Amino acid sequence: MPTLSLLFYLLVLGLVWLFRVAYVGWFGKYLLDCMLIIPPALLLLSLPSMLRFRVEMNAPETVTRGRDGKLALRFQTRTFLPLRRVSVWVEVENRFTGETSKERYDYYGLLSSRGEVPLPTSSCGQLQCRLAKVECRDLLGFIALRRKTPEPVVCTVLPEAVAPSVVPDMDLALSSAVQLKPKYGGGYSEEHDLREYRPGDTVNSIHWKLSSKTDKIIVREPLINANQDVFVVLGRIGKEDRGLEVLYWLSLELTLREIPHIFVADALYDVGNEAEAVDALSTILANPMDKPCPFDPSGARCVFVISDGEVQVS
Repeated sequence: MPTLSLLFYLLVLGLVWLFRVAYVGWFGKYLLDCMLIIPPALLLLSLPSMLRFRVEMNAPETVTRGRDGKLALRFQTRTFLPLRRVSVWVEVENRFTGETSKERYDYYGLLSSRGEVPLPTSSCGQLQCRLAKVECRDLLGFIALRRKTPEPVVCTVLPEAVAPSVVPDMDLALSSAVQLKPKYGGGYSEEHDLREYRPGDTVNSIHWKLSSKTDKIIVREPLINANQDVFVVLGRIGKEDRGLEVLYWLSLELTLREIPHIFVADALYDVGNEAEAVDALSTILANPMDKPCPFDPSGARCVFVISDGEVQVS
């Protein structure tokens, strides 16, 4: 593709030709010959570098909101001659918010080099980064040649774990809603109930000390939680991603207590540790979300509802 440099060269070439016509000495012919020979020669020397030019692109898998994130570009020409200029158009789309940005970056005198492009990390979301266009120019900048763009890469901007302004009593909320039921098949359990012996009960379950004080055989019946599910519902996110920050904080608090829980967002996500929480957040941030998906809270141990950065317990 011709450039403004080429048009300027043709203009200068025309002026040199007029000078050659008006000036009969040797210098006019010498100058015109140089203007005709040197630029095409440099273009031919630049062609191998232009044709072999490649761009590689990498981005960090995750970055915390508000912190520096860089899109790394690596340029390769595989020849000994540099290129005058390489221009790249970087397009970044936040899939969670729908925001897009497109910027042009120019790099000069490239032989084999690296470049860094800052990523927009002011809002949480999955960033899809792609090079909309890549152009390289010869040594004189006369010809701009488009090159193949690499595959898009993604980077997820995660929230920080920040507690709400009013911190709920987690232990009280989790313990007050516990319902117990007999453990199927018996066995060991930290919780148990006392009842009279029934045919089929094992000898090991008999409470001998208590049975000796009464006229009845008393057994220990192991109990387990009847309502195991703990739901964390992401309602309104609020300003500055407060809902996402509280969601992450609440998940870490439950993880410290070794309590599996379920994120309720655009879908249901089972979370048992911090790595699963990060994976669930990354999936949530990959698509826009209007409201949480339907779920059945009947029999749930506890339901935490996050709205505008505050937590309600039900």
